Amino acid sequence: MPDTDSIKELILSSKRVAAEDMAAIKATQPLTKDFFSRKLRDFVLHKYMLSPEMELPENFSALTELSLSRSMKISPELVKEFDLAKSCDGASSAMAKKVLLFMAIQRELGIQLPAMASARITTIHDLADLAWNEMQAADAWAGRLEDVEGT
Repeated sequence: MPDTDSIKELILSSKRVAAEDMAAIKATQPLTKDFFSRKLRDFVLHKYMLSPEMELPENFSALTELSLSRSMKISPELVKEFDLAKSCDGASSAMAKKVLLFMAIQRELGIQLPAMASARITTIHDLADLAWNEMQAADAWAGRLEDVEGT
């Protein structure tokens, strides 16, 4: 049985570091797309209790399953197997986790990700592009974003 204190510490630490990532995004002016993309990636990984130094899949679904695997302390293969038994509303655990992440990003950035576009997100890069585009259209971010994209 996993050590409850170590799991609790991992959750609290991940939550704290993710908040620091988001604070860096909000505090940086002008905010460049390159910096935003890197910090949003860090935010996602920390929310998912994953380390940016780990070898990670690019595919968002695989990343979400890896996060579930890590938090439940079971293999990714078992996550897939257990996730086949979806809830009564048809949402898998991975899908629910992804939706909660998107909701947190929307809340933190004060934007709304279009449902159809967010359903097509397959990588963190896709998520960063969509969020950046929505930030460019949001009054709260007016004058705070720099259009120059890094290499």
